[in-house]
Amino acid sequence: MIIGNPSIGAKRAFLVSLAVLSVTFLLAQRPSSTFPENVGSGNRGSGRSGGGEQTEVPPDTFGIFLFQVDNPNEEVAYSDSLLNTFHQYDPTRLLPNDYANLGVVGSAHQPLVYEGRDRGGFSLGWHQYDLYYMDGRRMPYYRLERPYTDLFFTQGGEQRDNIISAKFSRNFANGLNYSLDYRAITQEAQDIQYPNQRNQTRALANGLWYHSSNGRYDGFLSYSANTTNTEDNGGVLTLPESGGEFTTPQQATVFLSDGRSRHALREIMYTQYYRLGGTVDSTGRRRRAFTLSHQLDYDRNTYRFGDDYAVADDSFYRAFPLFDVDDRGVRYLVEQRSIENSFRLSTFRLAGGNLQKERQQKDLIEVGLTHRYSDIYQEPIDTVINNLMLTGKIGLRPGERLRLQLDGLLSLWDQAGDYRIKGQLDVDLGKAGSLRLNLRNQLYTPTLVQSRFLILQKEIFNQNFAKTLETNFGATYRLEQIGLELGGHYHLIDNFIYFDEQGAPNQAVPAISIVQFSAQKDFRVGAFSLLNRVVLQETDDNFLRLPQLFGKHSLVYNGLWFKVLNVQMGADLRYTSGYRPDYYNPVIAQFQLQDRQELDFFPTVDAYFSMRVSRFRAFIKMENMNTFWEPDDRFYTAALYPWPSAAIRFGVSWRMLD
Repeated sequence: MIIGNPSIGAKRAFLVSLAVLSVTFLLAQRPSSTFPENVGSGNRGSGRSGGGEQTEVPPDTFGIFLFQVDNPNEEVAYSDSLLNTFHQYDPTRLLPNDYANLGVVGSAHQPLVYEGRDRGGFSLGWHQYDLYYMDGRRMPYYRLERPYTDLFFTQGGEQRDNIISAKFSRNFANGLNYSLDYRAITQEAQDIQYPNQRNQTRALANGLWYHSSNGRYDGFLSYSANTTNTEDNGGVLTLPESGGEFTTPQQATVFLSDGRSRHALREIMYTQYYRLGGTVDSTGRRRRAFTLSHQLDYDRNTYRFGDDYAVADDSFYRAFPLFDVDDRGVRYLVEQRSIENSFRLSTFRLAGGNLQKERQQKDLIEVGLTHRYSDIYQEPIDTVINNLMLTGKIGLRPGERLRLQLDGLLSLWDQAGDYRIKGQLDVDLGKAGSLRLNLRNQLYTPTLVQSRFLILQKEIFNQNFAKTLETNFGATYRLEQIGLELGGHYHLIDNFIYFDEQGAPNQAVPAISIVQFSAQKDFRVGAFSLLNRVVLQETDDNFLRLPQLFGKHSLVYNGLWFKVLNVQMGADLRYTSGYRPDYYNPVIAQFQLQDRQELDFFPTVDAYFSMRVSRFRAFIKMENMNTFWEPDDRFYTAALYPWPSAAIRFGVSWRMLD
């Protein structure tokens, strides 16, 4: 049985600090990083890309504007001039707060800092691969003039440990635009991974956008395919003995020797808009527009798990007897087919009529009705659920410094009474910074995996939990001039559902409250930067076990070499306070409570070098450097799933126009 990491004393803290501060930096002047004004018109008109210039190196900005299909009138100007996060290839580390995972790229994950998520309608309850997946609603569409291509490749310790991604968009004749977003995560290395730990994820989203010549009709046809094939070892029971001449991670003892799972999600979606009004009058002002929209979405999602019960796996089923139903092993299949129809009526006014800048709405009022038919096959039970949801949105931008967004949802028919109310207020305080306020209140029905679960057609549990009421409130203050961000969030959850130490779902009777404070401060001296983020959170660890402290710090050097080569060198340090992390149970594919492993404070260090020449980028990175000075210790973010020892990774990226 694995025990917690050894106590961390002054020696560990000193060595970590020394590793961060001893990264060798070469002196050079840091280039300026002013951004030009983006221009572009795509299918809606003509224009040219260009804008201001940087003193030494022109920024990598192409006059491209991104939007999503649910609101094509809200655009974001694409700009990528810096190397700040280029070396962070892992999706679980790209957000402000890291996610816990199973030690390898592409594995199951959950937030280290509680976030909550939007609910609405029926859900199976499997979200452990969401950061790797794409769908028609979240994929970016591009308004541009010239074809845009972005290719990326990174490789880890072995050739079969890599990530490949490609983004592409271009215009065609007759108002057509095609976009593609593809990512392949392959984690099949053997010598540096633990037994039965390989995984493979493929995520594809592509869409065809038609814009009519008179500007009144827009149609978006998208297809997305997400697949994850995983070897589930259930965690490491004992690590290999250190010091041996031929010791490898493959000599570790794991819970499951041949557990396998497959998650396959397919979606075809068509969204269309017909607009009246919105033209520019003689004074140059935009008239009010009225839009009727319709969205048809077909999904087919399949979830499988299988394990041949063997003597080697006996330790898992003794630890979790709930799933020991047959000597032949464990098998189950869950399949969901759904058809969703949405109709929406909206009115809005664009903030300006300049097609050479990103479009934004001055106001928006929208009402809609959505029907979702779901046919769920949980072998051998077939269930049909009908969700009928009333939706609404309000958006106000009375001036350049104030923006209010509200949206709501109310469920009728099956799961009647579920609702969601969400709002966001952004205030630009000028030289005093900016303030963002968020509020979300929602009532939602338990997911399928929280309510009913079958193995080999035998019912393991069947619960009738009460609905969960969740309220989240947050405030974030930013002062860009000094690189400061302060945040505070409060979460209150009634009837919280969790999975206990045996892997069974339970509902907490008392309300759970979570209080969070975050601080982010960047210090810059010449070409050097020290980037810091710290989060404090307090909750009831009887039902929701999270680290009280999460932090990450980066010491970075930025320079311009030979007048053309942008370089960045740095070291990343991250850590959590000691706590009892959740365990990922591969049978139910959920994170659950556990009492087997207690973690101490354990920092881990990565060092990297990245460079950019024009639109070509490359990096090399040494990961998990802490194992150099403490080879017997491993970093954990999920119980019983250790990270591998130190390894080198490299990556390249190429962006092309035309």
